[in-house]
Amino acid sequence: MKLLSLIFALAGSGAAAFLQPNQSPQLQHNLKHEKQINIDFVNGEEPSKSSSLQMVAIRSPFWHAFDSKNQAVSSGSDEFVVDRDFSVATILMVVGIWLTCFGPSNYPEVDMIGGIFHIWFGAFIGKQTMKTRAVFTKDSFELRTVTNKHLGLQADKGLAPKERKNYVLGTDNKWKYSSFVNWDFFPSVDLPILVYFKETQTPKEMQIKGSLGARQMDRRDNGQMHFFPAYANAKQLREQFESHRCQKIGPVHGEEFKKK
Repeated sequence: MKLLSLIFALAGSGAAAFLQPNQSPQLQHNLKHEKQINIDFVNGEEPSKSSSLQMVAIRSPFWHAFDSKNQAVSSGSDEFVVDRDFSVATILMVVGIWLTCFGPSNYPEVDMIGGIFHIWFGAFIGKQTMKTRAVFTKDSFELRTVTNKHLGLQADKGLAPKERKNYVLGTDNKWKYSSFVNWDFFPSVDLPILVYFKETQTPKEMQIKGSLGARQMDRRDNGQMHFFPAYANAKQLREQFESHRCQKIGPVHGEEFKKK
């Protein structure tokens, strides 16, 4: 039991827990006040307010892996880095574990395959959540990659253009606000799974027409559609799209075609 307690104590403490007092000014300060309190009690006096201890927050080095707040080094004051959101990755992995462990159908093999797929896909989205950032600059929206050597072990040190081009078009993952035709969240901004936007920056000859679901979502021939998992805070994305006056013509569910 003592061994287990020791393991948990080591896992939950950061590197600051192992500093010598003379190496940490904050710990040195606290030890000095603790000594003063002991002296006050020995002399029968109440400890003064100035002698009160200040708690030192020591966090695990793995904290930043699930910290939604980005502390990236920005290359300019005009940039806004959207907070990451692990909701999609978490839901996928929870569903995968449920399918694998409880097998709701009468076919265990199917449940196992479905569970493994959901866990794998959830882990993939989780990795993308840790390494990709949605960034709003003065005139463009872009997706960048975190430059940290070890993802999730520390706050973002910096951002760089994504190493790989857009996997569908082979173009840069950067789009001018003036090229936006539409944007939205599916199924909604309160329960986002996919982020959608449409732009005219992609040359006409490269635009790939696509659709999703019944009645072909947004079939208008007025630009290139893009989708990416909602691994960034949807509320902040909406605020930034609106503040930068990205065009939103809606609807995007194909209602105008249902009447035909």
